[in-house]
Amino acid sequence: MPNIKSAEKRVSVSATKKLHNQMIRSQMQTAIRKFNAAIAEGNVEEAKRLLPIASSKIDNAATKHVIHKNAANRKKAQISKAFSQLERGIVVVKVDAKTLKQAEQKAAAQRKAEEAEAIKAQRNEAKKAKEAAKNPAPKKTTKKTAAAPKAPKTDDAPKKRAPAKKPVAPAPETPVEGAEDEIK
Repeated sequence: MPNIKSAEKRVSVSATKKLHNQMIRSQMQTAIRKFNAAIAEGNVEEAKRLLPIASSKIDNAATKHVIHKNAANRKKAQISKAFSQLERGIVVVKVDAKTLKQAEQKAAAQRKAEEAEAIKAQRNEAKKAKEAAKNPAPKKTTKKTAAAPKAPKTDDAPKKRAPAKKPVAPAPETPVEGAEDEIK
């Protein structure tokens, strides 16, 4: 932490400039990324529309000293070359590092998920085999053939009554110690 007032102001000003520079750099990179996406799709009209926009963002970043002027010229030359190759019919696939890394991460995540599914399936199979070995298959019983259906019960048959419940007599009261004093 700075102790001097001018040093505190320098920290504040540099933080503000950093945010401003990040904004300009981000706009430039987004314009270049959109242009490269149009090139990768082979869309000539879209690339033709985005070329001046990307060049303008690159020039803007160079005039504000966010990037060096030689770096700006190199970037503009790269996108112009890619556009001219697309117009001539040369297949150009321009993929930035961020998009490439995201694609690799996505593929790695998918492989990992597939491996996890395979392991899970193996575990389930092993568990089923273990349970099958533990519990032998139930014996198959043969169905008895019914010669004739049972006749329904008629009123002629004597009905069975449920045994009557005996009434429970109340339990005799037992004297409680100290109860005699209260009665007197």
